[in-house]
Amino acid sequence: MNKTETSRGNGRMIRTVILVTCAAALILSCGGYKKAPGSATLQSADAMATFRKCVNDDEGLTTAGKDRWIRLAEKTFEGKSFSFDYGRLVYDIFSQAKFDEVDIEKAAQVAFSSAKAVNRGAPADEVSDLALLAFSANLTSDDIRLYAVTMKKCNDGGVPGHITQEMIRHAEEDSWTEHTFTTIMDGLVQSAREKLDTEKTALFMLISVSQKLGSPERIVKDALADGRKRASAAPAKERPTPAAPSDRLKPPRVALDYENFRASVESFLGTPYVWGGNTRTGVDCSGFTRLVLSENGYQIPRVSRDQAKVGTSVRKDELKLGDMVFFDTKGYGSITHVGIYLGGNLLVHASSSKGVTIVLFSGKYFQSRYVSAQRIVRYGSPQ
Repeated sequence: MNKTETSRGNGRMIRTVILVTCAAALILSCGGYKKAPGSATLQSADAMATFRKCVNDDEGLTTAGKDRWIRLAEKTFEGKSFSFDYGRLVYDIFSQAKFDEVDIEKAAQVAFSSAKAVNRGAPADEVSDLALLAFSANLTSDDIRLYAVTMKKCNDGGVPGHITQEMIRHAEEDSWTEHTFTTIMDGLVQSAREKLDTEKTALFMLISVSQKLGSPERIVKDALADGRKRASAAPAKERPTPAAPSDRLKPPRVALDYENFRASVESFLGTPYVWGGNTRTGVDCSGFTRLVLSENGYQIPRVSRDQAKVGTSVRKDELKLGDMVFFDTKGYGSITHVGIYLGGNLLVHASSSKGVTIVLFSGKYFQSRYVSAQRIVRYGSPQ
């Protein structure tokens, strides 16, 4: 080899070293994905280490409870290969199960299927959110992946989360084909992009699918046409001037009727938990609080994180009947659940395992997941 060839060879070697070094640095800098997919054994060890740390840091668990969670997770994932650190995902699902009194063995099954879905490309946040549905439905990893990918698409497309949840629940309960599901959901995203009334568009589609009024493509076409027609006609109708944002946040000038409020709450006891539900036949946590307060003259947003923004902040030691209490079921610090304080250390909420039920607010896990409380109701005589 002459000097020129030697120089070229050295140059190629230097470039190779630089590329390898940069690639290694990139892999190490990525949060969560710390090892290459081929390092299955190390990956499993890392995931269990992440899980154990989350569990040991959980102040709501007893020592025996922590030991059980760790043993169950190790047994469930023993010998299984995944290309990502699934420890936090498994902990999220176990935490939600504990909060909602779901059998921990069932939570382990859901966690395993969820990890398989993420391993195949499903977005982890949406997979975690699907756990409340998966606790009661027999979702496969393929189901979870399909629903999670769709949830991500809908979230990015501007479809309200509770509408997406309701559509997914109907698709699961009514055994839609994957083609029907993806076509309908793509149509819903299109509706949101065109700023049509997505709730009415979704209802149009649900009725059309249940009554088999054409192919999925035809149903989407008709639903969008209906939405556009209503949108174009809306300005011609006389409507009251919308209230200013500050006015919408003011509590209504109506005093709480204690007897009616308690009767309203009691009438919901035993109502089944329905993921995305907002009717007396089935509710999720925020659907329940919204319905109860609406029946008593108070209008609040649909989802828990938005409900936490209305009314007046209340300290935990100053809670009264009717106050909304917010929780973080996953331990991230963000609001994921809401209930209503009844006084006397009692809380009513929609539990995924028991439906609408009354529990002790002082329960250790409730206290460990408490975030804040808001008061929208008014006390005393109407003004």
